[in-house]
Parts: sequence; structure tokens; C-alpha cells
Amino acid sequence: MSHENIERYLEETLGLTVAIKPWAEKSVLPYFLHDAYDFACIELLGARYVLMLARDQAANAAKVRKDADTLGKASGEVAIYVAPVLSSYERKRLVGQHIPFIVPGNQLYLPDLGIDLREYFRQRRAVPDKGLSPATQALLISALLNPWKAEVHPAELANGLGYTSMTLSRAMKELENSGLASVVRVGRERRLRFEENAHAVWTKALPLLRDPVKQTVWAMPNSTVQQQARVAGESALADTTLLAEPAYPVYAISREQWKLAQKLGLLVLPSPEPGACLWQIWCYDPNINPIAGSVDPFSLILSLRNERDERVQQALHEFEKGLI
Repeated sequence: MSHENIERYLEETLGLTVAIKPWAEKSVLPYFLHDAYDFACIELLGARYVLMLARDQAANAAKVRKDADTLGKASGEVAIYVAPVLSSYERKRLVGQHIPFIVPGNQLYLPDLGIDLREYFRQRRAVPDKGLSPATQALLISALLNPWKAEVHPAELANGLGYTSMTLSRAMKELENSGLASVVRVGRERRLRFEENAHAVWTKALPLLRDPVKQTVWAMPNSTVQQQARVAGESALADTTLLAEPAYPVYAISREQWKLAQKLGLLVLPSPEPGACLWQIWCYDPNINPIAGSVDPFSLILSLRNERDERVQQALHEFEKGLI
């Protein structure tokens, strides 16, 4: 079972950026658990958990409860059961026994964190007060980049972004709850309807939009990785304004691409060195605009709007004036 699918599901569902790592203490477990599960560790809201990734799709709540208890007694850790699929009957049994579980892309129950599937979706109906989720922001930016349509199917906006139908449905509701769009039915389809023009929607959305940069890393250039990356930050702004090129080129890359870059041997540096690049790791795919070599202009503004350098702010102001 792919760790990346689990990480992506938690980020899209809960807005949490997590990293699943190997669990070094699994040797303390009896052999029968090794036969039934793969193990990994994860941190959620400051608490550590061990993932029990089922090798067999046939779940039995009583056995899972016993196995989780065995793991807890042997290691002192709290287990989360992870399965590729669960029947509604087994899901109810797991919930009834308060067994935490994750079915990536489908179901979620984490009682220690006060989250279950039903509670979560009731909560999400509220108007967002901490900003749009990364997937919803990417979808909105895609709408702003394309020729503006008052009414559009979300699948048109998500082309190439790799989002599931569940993620698109959640993004539609989030845009509706935020007052940026409404959801209407056209035949059997559910479509987004924008009541205002692109400039008005962008202006209204700004307080809800986040800096897409989750992490910055110094590293030496790598031609293979750079083919997948986008020019970003001050480098991208310098390409379209009078701002001078920065001392170190800046590139944007998705979390998945960054993992691949590390496998390809990208040399990470503790601090900048001659010839180094600054790599931005984004919370969504920076390849929203498949044509240009730079990141999209809206995300560029969001990534630099808190920059204190007056030269950058002046260039950004001029750049934004001609945008929409």
C-alpha cells in the first residue's frame, strides 16, 4: 500500500502535511503480526502513531482489535489500522470498538484526535476561516488562468492535477461555503457558477489564499529534476519585471517530485554555496499552467506577498496590476 496515497489523502481531507516513515521498533512484535501487516510511523497533530498496513483485504474487527492491543503492549504505541477497502459492516464494527482506521481516498476514523468520518464532513460545511485547502486553491487558480467562464465543470479545471472525484467534490463545496462560487446542477452534472468576474473573485479570495511554499531547501542544480520543476520566487518575478535576478536561482517543485529528486541523488546543502539553487517545495503541484516555464502568476504573488524586500514588493505591485 503506497505511503504517498495515505499522505495525500490526509492532506486533502484534513489539511495536514505529514510524512510516513519506517518504524524502527517493529522487531519487538511477534512474528504473526509481521505476516499480517506492514508497519510505519506517522505524527498527527504532535502525537505519534504506528500504522498497521493490512496485507489481506479481508478485515475482521475482532482480529484487528486483538492485533492492535498486542502491538500496544509490546511497544507502548497506539496503532492505526490501514486497509485498501472496508465493507460498511466492518467499518461499523471498527467504529463500535473505537479502533482507529484509514481507508485512503475513502474513509477515516481517528477517535484519539476527535475525528470521525461523519463529524469531519459536518464540520467542513462551515465557512472556512483558516483559508482554502491546497487542492481547492489550485482549482480556483486554474479557473483564473483559463479563459474566464461564469459556469464550469470542475474536471475541466483539474486537468493534469490528478485530483480524485472526492477531492473535486470537496473543493466545490469549499468554494461554495466561502462565497466564491455556487454549485448548480446542469442535467446530471454538478458545476461551479461564479457570479462575479475574475478580478472580483481573485480579490475576494485573497484573504483565504495561502502561501503555496511549505518548505525551502538549498541544493545543487540537477538537470533531470529541473526539467520537472518551475522557475519560481524572485527568479520568476525577474523574468517579467525590472527586478534584478536573485543571487541564487529559485525553483518550485511538488512534494512528490521532491521525493523523486531525493531518490535521483539531488545534493542537499546545509546553507547556500556557489552554484546552488533554492528549491521551494509546494503544498500543491506548481504545474497548474502547463505552458509556461515559470509558476503561475497567482501562486507567484501568494508566495512573495509577505516578502519584506521593498524592491520585490514594488515589482510585485507592478506585476499584479497587469494581471487581470
